[in-house]
Formats: sequence, C-alpha cells, structure tokens
Amino acid sequence: MEALKFENLPNAVAELQKGQSEILALLLNKAEQQPEIEAPINIKDVSKLTELSIPTLYSYVQRNDIPYYKKGNRLKFFKSEIIDWIKTGKQKTLKEIHAETDEFLSNHKNGSK
Repeated sequence: MEALKFENLPNAVAELQKGQSEILALLLNKAEQQPEIEAPINIKDVSKLTELSIPTLYSYVQRNDIPYYKKGNRLKFFKSEIIDWIKTGKQKTLKEIHAETDEFLSNHKNGSK
C-alpha cells in the first residue's frame, strides 16, 4: 500500500465513506434476507382465522385433515400453513370447469368424425 499524502486525504476519506456505506448496505440486506421465525398460534386463533368452531377444528385434527403440531397436550398451528390449507379448498368457477371439459374432450376424442 502506498503512503498516504496530505493532498490525497479528501479522496481517501471519500473512499472510506463509500466502503463503509457498501458494507452497511450488505449487512442490512443480509439482515432483511433472514426469514422471520413464525410464531405458532393456538386453536382459538385458528378458529378466528378460519371462522370454524373449535369442536369442528378438533374433529379436523382427529382426522388429520388440518396441519397441526402437538407438544404435550397442546395443539399448535402456523398461520401460513392454515392459510395454505384453506386455499386447497378452492372451488372452480363455471368458466374453469367448461375450459377443463373442453380440453378433456379435445384430448380424448374417440377417433370418429
């Protein structure tokens, strides 16, 4: 490394500030990339989220129809998993059903024209 002269001091300070800004940006970016740990929720919160009664939720748990975790006697759920579970029950629109029917029929023609 070459010796720093007084005349070059402003440029050296500017380079140090630029380097510091880049390091800070990298650190902040890394901190933002770390996934936040999702806190588990209880069955009352799931009931509010899904608008299902607690006894109904217990029956879903008993049949393993809903994603859940059990630690000791406590049931725990994760909001993201419950939302994904709700999304699996999407009902198709008439337009989607007609499109699927048309596609099926066009792919499975019996060869007679």
